[in-house]
Amino acid sequence: MIVGNAPAGAARRDRQKRGIGPLFVCLAVAGWILAFDNFAFWRTFAQAQPGTALDQFLAGVGLAALLTLGLAGLVRPLIGNVAGRAIVGLLLVLSAAVAHHIDAWGIVVDRNLIRNIAETDTREVRELLTWLGLADIVLRGVLPAAVLFLVPIRPLSIRRGVAHVGVLFIAAGATATILVTSLYGTLATTFRNHRELRLQLIPSNYINALYGHWKGASPAFTLPATIAPDAVRAAPLSIRPRVLVLMVGETARAANFSLGGYPRPTNRRLDGSEVIYFSRVSSCGTDTATSLPCMFSNLGADGFSVSAAGQRENVLDVLMRAGVQVTWLENNSGCKGVCARVPTEVMPVVGPSGLCNDSGCQDEVLVGALQRKLSSIDTDALVVLHLMGSHGPSYFKRYPAPGPFQPTCDTNRIQTCDREALINTYDNTIDYTSKVVADAIRVAADQADRLETAVIYLSDHGESLGERNIYLHGLPKPLAPREQSEVPMIGWVSSRAAAALEVKPTCLRDVSVKPYSHDNLFHTLLGFHGVKTAAYTPSLDIFAIAREGPGCGTRP
Repeated sequence: MIVGNAPAGAARRDRQKRGIGPLFVCLAVAGWILAFDNFAFWRTFAQAQPGTALDQFLAGVGLAALLTLGLAGLVRPLIGNVAGRAIVGLLLVLSAAVAHHIDAWGIVVDRNLIRNIAETDTREVRELLTWLGLADIVLRGVLPAAVLFLVPIRPLSIRRGVAHVGVLFIAAGATATILVTSLYGTLATTFRNHRELRLQLIPSNYINALYGHWKGASPAFTLPATIAPDAVRAAPLSIRPRVLVLMVGETARAANFSLGGYPRPTNRRLDGSEVIYFSRVSSCGTDTATSLPCMFSNLGADGFSVSAAGQRENVLDVLMRAGVQVTWLENNSGCKGVCARVPTEVMPVVGPSGLCNDSGCQDEVLVGALQRKLSSIDTDALVVLHLMGSHGPSYFKRYPAPGPFQPTCDTNRIQTCDREALINTYDNTIDYTSKVVADAIRVAADQADRLETAVIYLSDHGESLGERNIYLHGLPKPLAPREQSEVPMIGWVSSRAAAALEVKPTCLRDVSVKPYSHDNLFHTLLGFHGVKTAAYTPSLDIFAIAREGPGCGTRP
């Protein structure tokens, strides 16, 4: 028996000696992710360091050691079997994908970003993909994942695996103790003053974001809680139907509107249209999935959450219950649940030649839909137009070529474009949006003999165009630059609507310089349609604010 088992035991020991040790593999995986997928984190950390050069160097080395040991300790239990290695391989690929988009766009990863990803459509996904981006993900993620499966890893007992985990976490704890006792001031100041660091650190940022999104997700179906159950209107308000056209813009930032002082004529299409520009308007969020529900909610920016808004009615529900006809005309990637209980028409039904293709329709298609809708309205109504606007990164697709500002950035890899070309392309989208707004005002004015019409344009959020190496939008509100949260708002009121509202256009112009936000929209819509409810706050209704001015509040 002893003699017979000796060769088998020797063979088993020989197999155990072959291959790479799992402790080395988990340290290599952790080191790879922290070194090659965290360029943005280390760049921010290096730039944020206070203290002497020696303190900065020691803090960087110590933090790198701590993070490597901690991540290796978490990975080690997965290395010993095929299923675990598959999970680690997926971690490598996901980390590379997240790293690419952080490096390319200057974004940070939180649960709002995950929600936007979950609610995006195939068109938006296609516009974010590039061949260089795929190559980057292959190099940083797919190749190391393949190596992880191809290299032989020495099998060890469970007891040895537990011992490895213990050693790694003890070493991490010792490193943390040294850092805290010697460099606490340096590290505490860095992380306290630069909260974006935790949203840049891969893989903890997207793992926490995924968990936060899952934890905060609403049930698949819930009956919305009723708001403003006491809402009533005096009927009829006027001899003619009162109709408001609300144009919800996309990714338009106030900084590039000539109506607000921008030196380039991006709003030339609105010259002579008697529009009123509101120059100090802030958005609820910096992404559509947050701002769009918030605009129509009465929760206010300070009390808003997507999950809370999804479980209750919004102003559209209140208006319909009060007898206002509401229609949503959609030319974007969806209304994020806002129009769930509202008659909705998605563009295109039949798109005009040259305006629609496989990527969707340009916003002029909404003008024709609005014209058809207004011609059939015979009661008080709200018509919402959800524009594609300046949605990036493929700005060049948002307007008919060539556009007034040249040269342009005709690619979705906007970070590779010349700065002037990028700004030109974005300004072309604003110029085109101005045309669409002007056309919508013209259509509304054409119906002014039988309808009391008004138009409001309000963007959902702004956009970063490379300032401080940040592109697109979606940064958490406390970290976001003002370009992402300062948005344009434009108003136009027909003479008959102004008379019915008992507000002079000059009075609206006088109050247009006051600070406003998305919080004003809920109450302004109720005020326009004369809805009385305890949920209505006159001090947030822009029309009511205008009536309070000197010499205002009387029929013009």
